[in-house]
Amino acid sequence: MAFFNCLFSIIKKLTILAVLVAIVIPIYYNSTNPKYLGLRLLHSLISIKNTFVSDADRPMLSPEYRAFESMLRRRPLFQIDPNLDPLELAKNIRASFPLDTIMPRSSSCHVDKHAYENEGHTVDAHWIHHERAKPKLDADRIIIYLHGGGYIVGDVQAYSGFECHLSRLFNVTVIHLEYRLVPEHPLPAAVDDALTLYRALLHGGIPASRLAIMGDSAGGGLTLLTIQALLAHRLPIPRAAVTMSPWADFSASGQSYTRNRFTDLMIRAESIAWGVQRVLGPNHEQIPRDDPSYSPLFGSFKGFPPLYITVGTAEILEDDAKGVANKARAEEVDITLEIGQNLMHVHPLFVNYFPEARDTLDNIRRWLEPKFR
Repeated sequence: MAFFNCLFSIIKKLTILAVLVAIVIPIYYNSTNPKYLGLRLLHSLISIKNTFVSDADRPMLSPEYRAFESMLRRRPLFQIDPNLDPLELAKNIRASFPLDTIMPRSSSCHVDKHAYENEGHTVDAHWIHHERAKPKLDADRIIIYLHGGGYIVGDVQAYSGFECHLSRLFNVTVIHLEYRLVPEHPLPAAVDDALTLYRALLHGGIPASRLAIMGDSAGGGLTLLTIQALLAHRLPIPRAAVTMSPWADFSASGQSYTRNRFTDLMIRAESIAWGVQRVLGPNHEQIPRDDPSYSPLFGSFKGFPPLYITVGTAEILEDDAKGVANKARAEEVDITLEIGQNLMHVHPLFVNYFPEARDTLDNIRRWLEPKFR
């Protein structure tokens, strides 16, 4: 009898412990998404291990960053099979895009869909705000966010978690543009969509002085292409622009495409040529890779608004960002370039995981704040 009483007591205590853990963990990580909670728990355990295991070659990297890095290494990069139909391959890539699991949308985030029309063309966009209340369409601080994903993947489902974080951190309303993707819609479709949204906002009474444009990776390149198009059409430019690891050179002329091919955990260097072909479309053989209509690095930056660029030294797009910064500076643009030593592609997106991402976003916040005054 005493044995069963003891066993019952142990089971009871374990049950209470399990219930407490089931309550505390979602509160601590601010989510009930089981996949996300699993990632965060794994990341925390590896981070604890890393506090006792240093990296002699990269002593400035945090244990949390190295933990996230090791998790990426366990997940092999998507293999491009050139024998597959491009559209089928694009669908497979989209199905495997995990950003909404890595950065899920918080329950307090409000997303409101709107359609915008200009000159017979319509685009969908989502107003995003970190509070439950419906975003105000007359907000005085708005960031148009152009998502990354090689122009192939990405949507509001994937990015709204990060965009909601930006809304809270920067105290802004974020507009997520659902621009058309490749291979179904090669460039300049995405640029046309960005111009349609921008013009519709202007015509709707939102002045350029209340707008900034921000993007990551392909979205960073699209940010540059959009502003170049605004200038070409003599439209008022936004207050500021922010690009994180911009893809700006389809000719891959930078040495970082070779130098960092083994340190980049996000992009396969050998997949770049395939991606460029999809972005340029069926006539890609007739389009020079340094055509400024597609590769903003080779366009003009004269007249640009203040520009903030972030990039890591462990990514193949490092020299894209540096090339844009150098050219913009030569054309007298107010340019700030933040180089993250040994940091990965689009590292600020992973703000929930390591302090290096949080530090970069804090730097952008401090830089952006006076631009809206």
